Amino acid sequence: MLTLQFGQCGNQLGCDLFSKVSHDLGSPNTDVSYGANYEYAERTIERWFDGIAERGRHCARAILVDTEEKVVSEMCKDAASASWLYRTGNVVCQSGGGSANNWAYGYTINSRRLSNAVLNVTRQELERLDRPQGFLLLLGSAGGTGSGLGSRMVELLREEYETKPIVAAIVLPFTFGEVCTQNYNTVLTLAKFSDRADLSVLFENEQMHSMCTNLLKNSNTTLRDMNGIISEKLLAVFQPSNNAGCNTNFLISKIAAHPNFRFATVKSTPHTPATSLQYELTHKWEVYIRHLRQTLRVSKSQAELTNAQLRTPDPTLSRTIMSHTYSPCVSNVLVTRGKSIENDVLALEDLRERHLYPEWTLNSFTHLHQERRFLNRDKFLALVSNNSEIHRPLDVYLDKAWGSYKCAAFLHQYKQFGLEDDDFLRAFAKSSISLSSLLHFYRVVRRRLRETLNATVTVTTR
Repeated sequence: MLTLQFGQCGNQLGCDLFSKVSHDLGSPNTDVSYGANYEYAERTIERWFDGIAERGRHCARAILVDTEEKVVSEMCKDAASASWLYRTGNVVCQSGGGSANNWAYGYTINSRRLSNAVLNVTRQELERLDRPQGFLLLLGSAGGTGSGLGSRMVELLREEYETKPIVAAIVLPFTFGEVCTQNYNTVLTLAKFSDRADLSVLFENEQMHSMCTNLLKNSNTTLRDMNGIISEKLLAVFQPSNNAGCNTNFLISKIAAHPNFRFATVKSTPHTPATSLQYELTHKWEVYIRHLRQTLRVSKSQAELTNAQLRTPDPTLSRTIMSHTYSPCVSNVLVTRGKSIENDVLALEDLRERHLYPEWTLNSFTHLHQERRFLNRDKFLALVSNNSEIHRPLDVYLDKAWGSYKCAAFLHQYKQFGLEDDDFLRAFAKSSISLSSLLHFYRVVRRRLRETLNATVTVTTR
């Protein structure tokens, strides 16, 4: 899998991602046999690295793209002292002063300067691969380079590599504001990725920050801390499982089989401070799986999600509590990592229940397992969920962007680089259609869930 890192967010996230891969490879206690660990390491290196450089260090299979040199230079410097490194020939950068937090500048101006160089390096990297597994794009949607240049590159990659799978990890900005144009940039980005990428995994900065504060007990949370959680979530999904046929195409076919629903989120547990990891109680699989199911809950008023992911798993929680409904799911893929023993088996009924899924879906739930320990943890679980919860943060950016557009706020900054009103309206329309589909899907499945619960109550009463 070839990773393309765009802008400050994408490059910082990519550097942390490869560091986590290296850390996982070097884990001293794997809890599996030498042969099983060797096979895991081989498949990991094949997926993330390409060849060995000086002093036995692996070369990351990645392309670094940015419109200013500072961040890329820092990333390459950090990697130089690690057990892996970036190829200097895979850095596509210019000292142009960035993209001014302007999607249009990144999409039209900087893409014209850099796209050919990015495509040339991409071709060279793919020629080195016997079995290319597609692309992983890392970017943030708030600024101009990751959003604008990333949007143009996903179009060009789709044109040139029609059959290659494209997965994007998109980091959404804080809703209370990082830059004044972030809502425009986010809506324009998601509109482009909605039908160009085969799967877009969305990560909310606000939620990552809350997880660092509440779970990792880090009162001085930095971007590096937030990237660390995103990296763990991505690796928990993409690291090798016991299913040898689980490649990028397989995951896409399970998560985003319907062409109208290509956005997903990743729920994961447990998240524990590194300093207290060895002292933390390891619960049974049942507790963690029930906890992940809680992350799909919505309150009765449907006003907001119950943010169960920000709490530690509770083994005493009763599974019969019905003071909530569940977010309807197109599909769920559960990835479990760790040893399963006789008195602690994986019971998956909680996530297989039919009322979580619509009638038109088949094989909506998929389970993948890996016995090897993950990042020195006895157990780690990730739930990739394609469900109606996704519309909630997107609705916020869409409403705020529309509010700015009605007042013509900041539009001149985009129009001077070629964007017209029609471009904005098409992006709004595409986002609105996607959200309308999600909301319609949400209402239909909730109605079906109510009918099922009413029927159950009736039978019980009789």
